[in-house]
Amino acid sequence: MLKLKSLLFLITTGLFLVNAQFLLSQPVNMEKTATEFLDYYYSGDLLKAERSLLHVVDSNLKIPDDYVVFVYNSLGIISSQLGKYNDALNYYDIAEKSIKTRKDTLSDLGGLYVNKAIIYGYFKSYSTAIDYFEKGLRIYTGIDNPDNALRQNIATAYLDLGIIYLETGEPQQSLAYFEKSREIKLKYKLPDLAFIDLNLAKAYILLKKEAEAEKLFNEGIKLLNDKFGDSYYRLPEFYFEYSRYLYSAGRNKESLDMLKRALFICKKNYGEKHSLTSFSYKLIGDYFVNRAEYDSAMVYYQESLISVVSNFNNKDILSNPSIDSSLFDIRLLDDLKSKATGLELLASGKTDPSVKTDLLRHSLTTAELSLRLIEQIRNRFLMEESRIYLTENERDTWISAINIADSLYTMTKEDAIKEKMYSMVQRAKASVLRYDISGNRLLYSSDVPKILIDKKNSLSENISVYNYLIREEMKKAKPDSSRIVLWKDTLFEMNRSFEKVSDSIESSFPQYRDLLMKTSPISLSRLRKKLRGNETVVDYLLSDKFENGSRKIYIFLVTRRKLDFIVTDADSSFRDHAGTIREYDTPFSSHDNFYEYTGSLSYMYKTLFKPVEKLLDGQRVIIIPDEEISLLPFDAFIKDYSPPPRNDFENLHFLVYDYNFSTSYSSSLIFGNYQCIRRKIKVAAFSPDYSSGGSGGSAAQELRGAHKEIESIHKWFRGRDYTGPSATETNFRHALQGPVVLHLAMHSVSDTVDSRYSYLIFDSRKDSIEDGRLYNYEIALQRISSPMVVLSACNSGTGTLYHGEGLMSLARGFILSGASSVIKTSWEINDDISNDIISRFYRFLARGYTKDKALSLAKREYIMSSSPRYSAPYYWDAYEILGDNEPLVCNRFTIKILVILVVAAAAWFFLLYRSRRSIFSARS
Repeated sequence: MLKLKSLLFLITTGLFLVNAQFLLSQPVNMEKTATEFLDYYYSGDLLKAERSLLHVVDSNLKIPDDYVVFVYNSLGIISSQLGKYNDALNYYDIAEKSIKTRKDTLSDLGGLYVNKAIIYGYFKSYSTAIDYFEKGLRIYTGIDNPDNALRQNIATAYLDLGIIYLETGEPQQSLAYFEKSREIKLKYKLPDLAFIDLNLAKAYILLKKEAEAEKLFNEGIKLLNDKFGDSYYRLPEFYFEYSRYLYSAGRNKESLDMLKRALFICKKNYGEKHSLTSFSYKLIGDYFVNRAEYDSAMVYYQESLISVVSNFNNKDILSNPSIDSSLFDIRLLDDLKSKATGLELLASGKTDPSVKTDLLRHSLTTAELSLRLIEQIRNRFLMEESRIYLTENERDTWISAINIADSLYTMTKEDAIKEKMYSMVQRAKASVLRYDISGNRLLYSSDVPKILIDKKNSLSENISVYNYLIREEMKKAKPDSSRIVLWKDTLFEMNRSFEKVSDSIESSFPQYRDLLMKTSPISLSRLRKKLRGNETVVDYLLSDKFENGSRKIYIFLVTRRKLDFIVTDADSSFRDHAGTIREYDTPFSSHDNFYEYTGSLSYMYKTLFKPVEKLLDGQRVIIIPDEEISLLPFDAFIKDYSPPPRNDFENLHFLVYDYNFSTSYSSSLIFGNYQCIRRKIKVAAFSPDYSSGGSGGSAAQELRGAHKEIESIHKWFRGRDYTGPSATETNFRHALQGPVVLHLAMHSVSDTVDSRYSYLIFDSRKDSIEDGRLYNYEIALQRISSPMVVLSACNSGTGTLYHGEGLMSLARGFILSGASSVIKTSWEINDDISNDIISRFYRFLARGYTKDKALSLAKREYIMSSSPRYSAPYYWDAYEILGDNEPLVCNRFTIKILVILVVAAAAWFFLLYRSRRSIFSARS
């Protein structure tokens, strides 16, 4: 099937010219300019339309107030259609400021917001785009006695918003908005029905309604041809999408003809240097790739690059432009990705090893450019939702680049290629988390005034609160629409304020922005130096692409001595086995599927761990998981498996007996800043009393073993207990300010839809400041200097799994806020057994063991001492270590040895010194 992607809305949207009628009452020269502009604009001659307005702006005459909005909004529209999107936003900003300083119609402001939304959609900043669309629509629909011009704007705004949902893969939601738009246009006999039909056709294709889609394509093309002629500048929008449908139906020649018509129209209306011209070339290149005509494809891909980069004209397919001079970054990104793939496919058909190697090197160079551009685009986004969306949707780009590097490494066996592959894996994982952690750290170290930091954090927290209020209200059977509108208006203003504060910080403190942009993963050489001799990092990357029923698993092993790399396969049963394991690790499991469960644990050992076992350095293994692997308990994988008697876990060879496992989101986030000290670390332990109804508004069952758990901790560590009514959120916030271990023996509630709203439940009876619910979004805004946070709470490590970012959970929130390591739970835990394992864990920590070894020893001791009934991994394997593995207390024996060695060395140097002095004196 032809791999065509619709360019974000192209210009399928009707950009809104604000109230132009008033121009007729202005002086003749302005009336002439406005009339000239409108004539050029509606005829499709955008360059002349732009020049007519720039002549006014560049003149020395002051533009009358009544003209400012029209002129700058119109320039924004023209810039947008010419692919100059940053210029467009700047023009819209000028127009918006003018509206807010004089009494203009609300319609003008609504139009500006919708126009801005369209640009943010092009940039793939979809959450911001939706904000602006909805605000514009609320303004429009709140205007009394609308005329047809306003109705046309409302209908077009609904269409634009539907396109956003179409682009984010929600065709049913998009259809609802398309139908709203169509209903208004039919009711009031408004123009431009063709573009609603175009987008309906796109939705129908996603919904497998191809016949209805083709009918709409043909009707729209005929309508535009009859009305505007066969060179109308908006016809390519139909040709791009119709071509995709035709190719999927096997009508290849018709598909190519459509694309060539689109290219002709784009060149005629926009010229060679334009994002739509570039898109036309790119789609023809895709056509030839799918026909396995790679030489032809590369010619068109190169033309596509030339069209989207202002100062690049090299037709040599082995040359690439700078990524800093593109007309439209999103378009350039797609071009680079396509070219990298095209070069790889071209190389696959070559028999000469030197030619094949050379093409693969150029393919990898192009792929690396695309990866740099992804990071550049992502780092410009202010809202985390947009950064995560881009990371998720560009995951295939990273995997494709690693696959190209793998092909090159297979041919050359160059260590530099292998190291480059691992650098890509590092950059692909938890990039948003790494960026946010760096941002938090730099924000407080770049001389940014506290008042600005506090304002930014306060806005961020309030934005989360209002998003939550809206979400919860919309869940109700009868939502209060007036409340939702009020909250959305407030949220819109807060989002804009957040953007302004962020811009102010970055512009006033450029060192903060410069350092943040230079944030990168830890280098391989530094990573290896920081690892101990008995530690191995095992970093997984799981491909999403199935080939012959299997997916590739790229596994990298990093030790102090070397970097190893292997590729294995996850067959079609991988997801089923992962599902069996997750289903069994619940308190509600009937355990009827004992053999399926133990068989799945054995399968995971053979698939994920056995291929690398001989390459490990020692027993300490740091797992960097990926995708479904993030949900798997490595401690419980079974080695040397033979089916035992039913429900007999005692004689199974679990990996916990052989290895000390810990996990991290990325190898860059393994190491904290904590240095062990000798028995001075303190523990702040929190255990609310849920039996008395002081549970933060939540119905929570009393944790019988929590108090015993805390008592056992203080056998080994000093500190302070916050139990019962003193286990408040306010006291916890105060405890965060010191470098203490934070132990939370309490309930948590995991929000699997949006982990920002997962929360810990404190005692709220005597808390006059906080409500007893500490949400994840609040945790992430704290500054925590704790060497370890123990979340002895159910499901503290569970949440939403995002591609490339891992699990969004309460544990992640603590890592983001600065905790060196987090002990988390992967499922609901038994209260009494939790107490047993945690007390053993602290005992081993007090003896100076590393966190991973202390937890492994605690689990082993528990298994050996428990009854067979409680030996299933469900009971002992919920706890996992995330992050730093350093011991809390320096091992006393190690200290003694070091002291002895230091004293011995000093004595030896002293004796050597005395000996040399004696010899020197004798000679004298």
